[in-house]
Amino acid sequence: MRRRQRGLNTNQVFYLIREGFRNTWQNRLMALASVGVLVCCLLLTGFSYLLYVNVEKMFQNAYEQNVVAVYLDTHLTDAQVEKVGEHLREIDNIDKMRFLSKEEFLAQYGGALEEDVLSSFEGDNNPLPDTYIITMKDLALFEDTLDRIEAVAGVEEASYDADTAAILTRVRSVTLALGGGIIVMLLAVSLFIIVNTIKLTVHNRREEIYIMKWVGATDSYVRFPFVVEGLLVGLISGAVGYGLIALLYQAIMDNLSFDNPLLQPVSFDSQWLPLLFGFLVGGMLVGVCGSVISMNKYLKREGDVYA
Repeated sequence: MRRRQRGLNTNQVFYLIREGFRNTWQNRLMALASVGVLVCCLLLTGFSYLLYVNVEKMFQNAYEQNVVAVYLDTHLTDAQVEKVGEHLREIDNIDKMRFLSKEEFLAQYGGALEEDVLSSFEGDNNPLPDTYIITMKDLALFEDTLDRIEAVAGVEEASYDADTAAILTRVRSVTLALGGGIIVMLLAVSLFIIVNTIKLTVHNRREEIYIMKWVGATDSYVRFPFVVEGLLVGLISGAVGYGLIALLYQAIMDNLSFDNPLLQPVSFDSQWLPLLFGFLVGGMLVGVCGSVISMNKYLKREGDVYA
């Protein structure tokens, strides 16, 4: 009667890890094919992520340009102007706020006036209002934030470009949805390919697996080397993919010029850590999950034969 194993000791674990490495080398052509496919999928996923990050930065720059000018009542005292500023700072969605006194307002924008008109505006005759220049954190809350701004006592008027805010919000939402969808689709494709590649490997070694099961090996014992193989394939794919995306992205940035400050791309140095983590962990997870799914299906299908 066959005796079933009840667990793996340390020596068996190290033996099965070595078996996983040996199997990867013996089936190196299939492993190489898996690495190549997974690298391509990781590269496309990485570029989708970088595209999203760049678009997000561009939209953030555009958000900062889409400011709200809050004009105050011209009869307010300095203390009242400061009080209005305190109330505005209490609004959650306000990101940045800069005060522009009526003297600064005249100095900054008075160049468009005739000389005699400009001279008549000096001193106490200055009719321009004190102003707070505001940028918001989330333009999706633009209308609600604007209502709260205009409700503050002492605010005379808020000047803004509502159409631009609405367009930026819609485009950002669409970009986020498309980028997320592409990443999920590519990861699913990678997992599908790994699963089918491991299936071929398992099929080629079905006699070896049958003998192991016949002498009493547990499913975990049989599965372990394939999990190591998938982990190794994923780790190699992640490392190769990360190196390639670093070279390709830098080459693309070096050959493109961006004169508009709003279109300045994100540097790779600012994204190397999440990309490295994503490539290595993502590659290993896809490799391990592909191996586990393939082995579970195979062991379940062949269970009656082994029994």
